[in-house]
Amino acid sequence: MRKHLLFFIIILTAIAAKSQTMYVKRNDAYVRQGPGSYYPFIVVLQFGARIEKVGSSGEWYKVKVPGGKEGWIATNCLSDRRSQAAMFYRISSAWSSAGASETALAAAIKGFAKSYGKVSTGDVESVLEYSNKTFNAGELAAFAQPLADDGSENKDKMNLSNLNFTTPVYDPSMDEQAIGVGVAARLISRGIVKDSGLKKYVNMIAAVLAENSEVYDWDFTVFVLNDTTLDGFACPGGYIFVTLGAVKACKDESMLAAIIAHEMGHVIGRNGLEEMTKRAVDIKADSVFFELDEDTGWHSKTDQDLESMAQESYDIVVHRRLFRYEKEADEMSAVLCANAGYDPWGIVRLDREVERLSRKANPNIFGADFSLHNDPVKRYKLIKAFVEKQFSKNNPGARMKSRFESEVAKITR
Repeated sequence: MRKHLLFFIIILTAIAAKSQTMYVKRNDAYVRQGPGSYYPFIVVLQFGARIEKVGSSGEWYKVKVPGGKEGWIATNCLSDRRSQAAMFYRISSAWSSAGASETALAAAIKGFAKSYGKVSTGDVESVLEYSNKTFNAGELAAFAQPLADDGSENKDKMNLSNLNFTTPVYDPSMDEQAIGVGVAARLISRGIVKDSGLKKYVNMIAAVLAENSEVYDWDFTVFVLNDTTLDGFACPGGYIFVTLGAVKACKDESMLAAIIAHEMGHVIGRNGLEEMTKRAVDIKADSVFFELDEDTGWHSKTDQDLESMAQESYDIVVHRRLFRYEKEADEMSAVLCANAGYDPWGIVRLDREVERLSRKANPNIFGADFSLHNDPVKRYKLIKAFVEKQFSKNNPGARMKSRFESEVAKITR
């Protein structure tokens, strides 16, 4: 009898381990088709949503959501206890599938994009289409393997939370993705490098950087602008632009990773949203973007405010940033690169190159709105001191010079 009872208890324990009720602890939690931020999402859950955990892989849980759908969600989105506040929230029903999600997002952004008067619906759709990743988990693992094989002494020496930056103060009602797509649509109209190999390359770098950090569940998309000046932009929501001139200024992959990581730092630090909040405190976006209906068009009474916010957000992205933001993004770049297995001195070499070029009498490689004009000499000295203090020079990490030269050879001739 005891054996039967013990067997029954073991079976119940096994079942409990396989299926566990959990609750979403933050807004806009993405359930994806696979365990990685680069997989398409199938549904977006809101704070308090109840799901069933049925499996796991690394920092991702396989879950079943109401309606019977299964997918993967980052572990940092869930709690095994439901907050009392969650009783007042419900599961988002705006998006129910990957296809429907893209359609809903395009419709929601439609009016926002029109408010610029300088972008088309086609530009918005191009941003969304480009955001679909063209690599799979196996390809990303193979891409990351040489970085792991390098055996860097700097991996996991520190993380982003160790930096103790000031918590950004911004209006949480401003929808990051809506604003980001609107700004990205305007930037993409400048023209991007349409090379599938380069697109895959820069986006795998971003994915490796994200996967080895606390923001492993954030989806970043990297565009290369067909522009010979040296510049970079970071839009809210994870849309990153680097110019062809910036790519050409790099000598190896660790420097290119440093540029991408620097722009990721601006997104992580929510610098754009913080500045928008400071400069436009009376503008309230609320959740209007996702309440828009494609059939009703853009008839909000807040048209004027939203148009002002559209212009404000674009100006912040493409114009000179505050020095504090640049310094913090540089430090985040070093940390992100080190934890991914790259040489964290990549950002130092990059800033040294910028500082060298800025000494020219007429440094025409910089755009008129180049965001690094705020004292590149000081910035180079600060990041050099930071990296020297925090990271080892012995086996510092991979530079991946040969792979970089091979990947960008076609477009840098």
